[in-house]
Amino acid sequence: MFKKTIHNNWALVISLCLWCLGSSLLLSDKVFAREGEEYAVKAAFILNFAKVTLWPEKIFADSPATIDVGLVGEDESLAMAFKSIDGKQVGDRTLRVRFIPPAGDCRGCEILFVSNAIDRATLLRFLTAVKDQPVLIIGETPDFARIGGIINFISKNGRLHFEINPREAERHRLKISSRILQLANIVEGD
Repeated sequence: MFKKTIHNNWALVISLCLWCLGSSLLLSDKVFAREGEEYAVKAAFILNFAKVTLWPEKIFADSPATIDVGLVGEDESLAMAFKSIDGKQVGDRTLRVRFIPPAGDCRGCEILFVSNAIDRATLLRFLTAVKDQPVLIIGETPDFARIGGIINFISKNGRLHFEINPREAERHRLKISSRILQLANIVEGD
């Protein structure tokens, strides 16, 4: 009888451990799914931002058929979510999404999305790399639109909103539709 009780206790402990492991995996999948869903919404926003932004025509001289979207970050859900807009049409151009590692080069991008998963020094390096270039710079970091970004995603009361810095857009020779500007929180740079 004593052996049977020990065996039952071990079975209970193992069952409890397996249940905890399974629960934590389910929870992490839900968090991953939530992050993935948020990035899917941001990807859809970025597709629409591309549709209402005018770039100087001369930047499309080398690649007239595409708008390159660079994704900076190390989040797997970011890359997966942005596959949904890869190949989508924006006027007569096709969006082409590419991943840029934090130490990578963003030359050739017309849109640059900088994830909040990177450190501030890397963020500033990317902002400097595209300074005054006709690149629509989009981020999700507090004060992003104040420190050189053009559009920043923010969360208010559990809902996704965005800020736009129109002066920064002008500096980058981009024209953003007034309809989008009316929907945005307008911010000024530092």
